[in-house]
Amino acid sequence: MEMVQDVRRWLLDDFLSRKITRKIPNLKTKKEETIMRKSKMTILGCIGVFLIAALVLIPAAQAGEKTIKYKVFHYITKSEVVPVPDVEKHVVGVYERRGVAMFENGETAVFHTRGTFDVVKGQGEYMGYCNISFADGSTFMTKYQGTTMTAKGEKLSTSKGTGVYFKGTGRYEGIKGKFSLASRKITPYTKDKTKSDMVTEVTGTYTLPNK
Repeated sequence: MEMVQDVRRWLLDDFLSRKITRKIPNLKTKKEETIMRKSKMTILGCIGVFLIAALVLIPAAQAGEKTIKYKVFHYITKSEVVPVPDVEKHVVGVYERRGVAMFENGETAVFHTRGTFDVVKGQGEYMGYCNISFADGSTFMTKYQGTTMTAKGEKLSTSKGTGVYFKGTGRYEGIKGKFSLASRKITPYTKDKTKSDMVTEVTGTYTLPNK
């Protein structure tokens, strides 16, 4: 009888010890789950704060960006052309153009540009620098580049390009921005009659530093 009781006691002790042992990991797992849940909530909270800050700050940064549109009517005042003896009608050269810029808001300004070109049979590339001067003394400068082409059967060329606003004075001091341009010739270049009169349309955006 005592042996039976001893066996029962041993089985009970073993059962209880196993049950307690099984519960301990479960208790640890619940604690770990609580910690992980709190960590996830903290991370999600930080991400939420970051996203809210980004949504607030990005529009504020873009709020100072302005759109600018203008047409320029200009002609060649100086030009030098040098032939390149590799293919027919390949020339390189430099040019200077002057004219008037007319802005969408009704303002006008003096246009002055200098650049270089490399073309074959009226098609090729060009680049240059431009200065725009206003009546109040304010100015801004641009750097541009593009391609020029003459359609089949046409005598006058068209061109497209892009550029940046990189320097300014007066109300345009600190200007930064970019633009696209499209040009078309109205007259050809001749030595005594017409000077490659051209119309250029410009659309861009720019920012000015906070004062």
